[in-house]
Amino acid sequence: MPKKLEKDNNSGVTINTVQNIIDYMEENLYEELTPNRIAAQFFLSISAMNSMFKIVCNMTIMEYVRNRRLSLAGQELIRSNVRVIDVAFKYGYETPEAFAKAFTRFHGYPPSFIRRIYPKIKMFNPVQIKMEISGGWEENILSDKQLSFPTKPSYPEQDKSLFYCYDDTTKYKGGVPMDKERYEHRISVNGMKQKENWRILLLLARKLDENGIKFKVDGKTMIFAHGLEFKLEKICLTFKWKEEQRILDFFGYDGKAKSSFESFKYFDTMFEGMKIRCMFYRDCQDDDSDDFLFRNAEPVMVDGQIIYVQTLEFYIENSEPDNKYYKMVNDWLKLRG
Repeated sequence: MPKKLEKDNNSGVTINTVQNIIDYMEENLYEELTPNRIAAQFFLSISAMNSMFKIVCNMTIMEYVRNRRLSLAGQELIRSNVRVIDVAFKYGYETPEAFAKAFTRFHGYPPSFIRRIYPKIKMFNPVQIKMEISGGWEENILSDKQLSFPTKPSYPEQDKSLFYCYDDTTKYKGGVPMDKERYEHRISVNGMKQKENWRILLLLARKLDENGIKFKVDGKTMIFAHGLEFKLEKICLTFKWKEEQRILDFFGYDGKAKSSFESFKYFDTMFEGMKIRCMFYRDCQDDDSDDFLFRNAEPVMVDGQIIYVQTLEFYIENSEPDNKYYKMVNDWLKLRG
């Protein structure tokens, strides 16, 4: 049993305390770790400790522990000949079945696959908190013409939800570079019902890749592309702002994208009998920024084809609970863990 730390004169939870909690958990990952035990170690209330940790790390304490243990378990399985059952017990799982379920949710495949197909493991590294404070109040120098949203929207009613994706006030979790091959989600079309829709989406994705065109599956299509099937009315894709002409040429579209406001434009076309909506969002700071375009994106492997898709977490954070797809996505995220 580690020796308890001396009680600090300031019993409140600070940023420094959160880092101390992380260090403590890292030193005791193979021991029993519960919020009660950790809070007692630092003479804190569980609620205060949990709240501050969630604010700083954007996850709960037990999520952090689980992410670290499953990362290390994956490393150990891929680098050694240790039995799966021994690894399960080592990292705090009472049964191999519980370990396999957690491992699959985290890595995207069961632990038995790791030595047969040598897939890439998902890593969550120890968190180190670094404080940096900069900036301050700045005068609002935007003119009315520079504002992202017009006073009287001119875009179609059904498309309003598409236009909130990249406003500065909208929540986002970042994304992944488009040359990064790591993927968390894997789909086999053989087990899907809407095979014709999948065929069209995959064919289009492959043709875009062959032409070196970067894109993200966006709009309502991103729910479908994560494996939550329904009959597609159209496929929505987002492209780089300055590649409008290239995309027009790719689809053989005779015309220009429609501009609803300064930082958004789109056009509709057809591909293999499916309506395709091509969207372009503009980063006011950098028109060529891939980081901006693929913010909130994650790679999904569909029958060997990696497709970059807007995250379901982003959808939940920025959609209304009464939306008919909200419950479908929310239940799926809970199941996925």
